[in-house]
Amino acid sequence: MGENKFSVIFDLLKADILSGKYADGRPLPSAPALMRRFGVARATAVAALKELVRCGFATSRRGKGTFPSERTIGLILPGIAYSEFFLPVMSGLSRRCQETGYGLLFGDAYSDDPVNRAAQAKALAEDFARKRVSGVIFQPIALLDNGQELNAEIMSIFDAAKIPVVLIDNDVVVPPERSRYDLVGINNFEAGRRVGAHLAANGAKRICFLVHAHCAASIRLRCDGVISAAREARRVKVLVLDAEADDAATIRKFIAQSKPDAFVCGNDKTAARLRQTLARLGRKVPEEIMLAGFDDVQIASVMTPQLTTIRQPCDGIAEAAFAALTERMRNPSLHPREILLPAPLVIRESTHI
Repeated sequence: MGENKFSVIFDLLKADILSGKYADGRPLPSAPALMRRFGVARATAVAALKELVRCGFATSRRGKGTFPSERTIGLILPGIAYSEFFLPVMSGLSRRCQETGYGLLFGDAYSDDPVNRAAQAKALAEDFARKRVSGVIFQPIALLDNGQELNAEIMSIFDAAKIPVVLIDNDVVVPPERSRYDLVGINNFEAGRRVGAHLAANGAKRICFLVHAHCAASIRLRCDGVISAAREARRVKVLVLDAEADDAATIRKFIAQSKPDAFVCGNDKTAARLRQTLARLGRKVPEEIMLAGFDDVQIASVMTPQLTTIRQPCDGIAEAAFAALTERMRNPSLHPREILLPAPLVIRESTHI
């Protein structure tokens, strides 16, 4: 019966906190008040209040009582500017914050110009530090030659403010090195291997991986995975081309010289742009050149032909990042964790000959 009363007290107070009942700065009911209201022993009332503190819903102020936590998470996702993958991640994080009573702060870090985008991300970091947010979820800056230095500057802002951070998609150091921050994403190397093995099994002999200068480490890992699979398949060569997907002149010259029978792009948005370029050059997909991407965002299933791609578990990444951050906030001494979620290969028409 005591355990049941404990759950009743905990659930009721949690619901009151999430509804904003105590948003005016009032403390939660004291242990004696809970004892009178629910007819429980002091130990049960105290245990319920302690559990609210342990779960992050409340904080205990010595000599003053137990108060709802001022819980706000900051979110910095520069990748929204160049990949649809991050939009559902943001939606998932927003949903989890609403369900658990966290505020979510984010701002514009989505400029088309990567230099401006990095400046926006740093300004957001400084703003979050001033506001003393409870924690931050950060997708590191990419597509700049000094991206690693900029990421280090941003992390130093959070470190100085003692704000816990969880990274998504990429680390702030170059693989195989690992930073001391939690990282949530997929195993990009293994995802690349799945794509490479699929193309080799479908007869590809000369695979081109299209990259962008200073691309994110996750893209490089995907490329490495494709190369690894090609080596295993034997007699399959992987060529790496640093070019924009809509640079028709460079793509035409590359095809004429290297004669690739498959292209892999670091994300679906790039693959869709490349598909348009190949069409302008009179190259048929998949009859002449197979095409694959990563992320499985909406464009993958609506383009013609539909795109073979790796499915990013967007909801799972949002859930895992939120859980990792709240755990880190409760226990800052946890060892750094790398949380990699399953990312299946979705085979569609673009590689089906």
